[in-house]
Amino acid sequence: MAEISVQKLNKYFGDFHLLKDISFDIFEGQRVGIVGANGAGKTTLFKILTGEIDYDDGFLYRAPKKIGILDQLPSYPPFMTVREVLWQAFSEVEKIGSRLHELEKLMEFAHTRDIMDEYQKLTERFELLDGYNLEVLYNKMTNGLDIPKDMQDRPFMSLSGGEKTRVNLAKTMLMGTEILLLDEPTNHLDLQSIQWLESYLSTFKGAAVIISHDRYFLDKTTNVTIELENGTNRVYNGCYSAYMEQKEKELEQLEEAIKRQEKEIDRLEYTLARMKGWGLGSSKMMKKATAMEKRISRIERLEGVKKAHKMKGKFNTANRTGDEVYYLDKLSVGFDKVLIERLEALVLRGERVAIMGDNGCGKTTLLKTILGMLEPLSGKVIEGAGLKVGFLPQEIRFDHPERTVLDTVLYETNLSTAECRNRLAAYSFLGEDVFKEVSVLSGGEKTRLRLCLFMNDQINTLFLDEPTNHLDMASRQWLEDSLDEFTETMLFVSHDRYFINRFATRIWMVENGGIIDFVGSYDEFESFMERRRADLVPAPKEVRAEKKVEAPKPEKVRKGLSYNEKKQLQSAENEAKKLERELDFFAKEEEKYATDYERLASIAEAKDAAEMRLLEVYEIIETLSAKENG
Repeated sequence: MAEISVQKLNKYFGDFHLLKDISFDIFEGQRVGIVGANGAGKTTLFKILTGEIDYDDGFLYRAPKKIGILDQLPSYPPFMTVREVLWQAFSEVEKIGSRLHELEKLMEFAHTRDIMDEYQKLTERFELLDGYNLEVLYNKMTNGLDIPKDMQDRPFMSLSGGEKTRVNLAKTMLMGTEILLLDEPTNHLDLQSIQWLESYLSTFKGAAVIISHDRYFLDKTTNVTIELENGTNRVYNGCYSAYMEQKEKELEQLEEAIKRQEKEIDRLEYTLARMKGWGLGSSKMMKKATAMEKRISRIERLEGVKKAHKMKGKFNTANRTGDEVYYLDKLSVGFDKVLIERLEALVLRGERVAIMGDNGCGKTTLLKTILGMLEPLSGKVIEGAGLKVGFLPQEIRFDHPERTVLDTVLYETNLSTAECRNRLAAYSFLGEDVFKEVSVLSGGEKTRLRLCLFMNDQINTLFLDEPTNHLDMASRQWLEDSLDEFTETMLFVSHDRYFINRFATRIWMVENGGIIDFVGSYDEFESFMERRRADLVPAPKEVRAEKKVEAPKPEKVRKGLSYNEKKQLQSAENEAKKLERELDFFAKEEEKYATDYERLASIAEAKDAAEMRLLEVYEIIETLSAKENG
């Protein structure tokens, strides 16, 4: 049976019919992405599913299971700590535990059937909720989402937006959620937390509904996609990329069907015209013509899908630069403190460098220092020959926001009105759109306008700072289509892994004040980082067959140890200390990667080998120590 069932659901806002006969079923194990343009009704549908708002007619069923909702950051009393917030997830378990304790006291004096039945039922429920392992569950979750002990002792309301998101997410999952409803879950999360969430969702056994603009996240986590378009919905099997491929095939098939239908209608109309010409004076022929005319009128004409206007603008590329575009010579960047120190790197013509890292690590500072907008703390940036630079900042501003879109292009170029309108049309500013004031444009529209102005500037080196921030899916696609035409050097800061994977040929990962410099795509970089993380776990030692340490024969036993035996004992003791430290390390790693089953298997293998070797070493130490003591 479906966990969530929606049948012919409708929602009106006044006279506006937003959701029209929406129907779908979501089953256990399905992770469903809801996609659609801004204003398509995604958030409204989500709020209906959570019960926050009502619908007008239709049917909605939610299974009587524990539902976890992550859509907005809650408020708590000012001094409630993170630990107290998280521990609220176990309120049901703790209530059951308290009742079990009461029943145990009662059973010291009486064993009535009612008490025994209640005790058995509550014990089963307590075990089902893993009540004996609450501390372990708590530690696994806080480690996985990087909620360290010092953060757990802080008031929840003192946290940053990203920290609150992580805590809220941890609490939602600690509740033993069976149906997850997630609205933009990756907002404010750093890359490590996003990757952990992806890993968690990939093994989540319940049903999950996800609204997200993070296309890479949707590809990693979803196996069903529901598209909202023109008030109705379609269900597609597969992740976001699979949905896009199916959608494109459907549109191609529809266009072919429309062409065939139009060809058939043209043939019938041509035949009708000839029949009318032949039928002059012939009632029989005119009857046939009338019948043919009715047949044509009854044909239900297929309607094409109105496609979003595809941008056709191209960058006005300047003459090429030299092969060496930038050389960073022991470059240190930052403000009151050093964020990235003594970076040495050479950027070659045509490379597309993605700068990645946690918030506050210095990505934008590095980008602006290379651009010359900020002074380096030390070292220098050496520019190659013939650079013509364009910069798309994170927050796009215009000097005269009161001007219209058309006037903005007229003032900043030497083009005629007709040429400006043609250029604006290439960036999807059509008809009356060109008379909008810049101040009222959306983030996506401002990005398109800035790109349109870039067309007039001859550039061969492009800098982008979080270019897809605040853009919906369509605007991101427009931006990417435009950038596809740019073949010269590009440096960009981004958290959008889909965008990075599409464009990057080189990755700079900012980490601990330095740079991991990797040549390749994002997917290749991820594989490299997995290998790198695995290398941090000591490789398992060769497992040796157990050997019996033969006791020295009595006739050869001497008091004390020889020089070589003393060295052997010292070496064994040192190895034992090293192995004990490794086992402590493995124990922490097992807790840290509690839900990463591939990593746990690797750790367990190394741990088993270390334990076996430690037993061997202990036996050597015991034998030599006994000999040393006579």
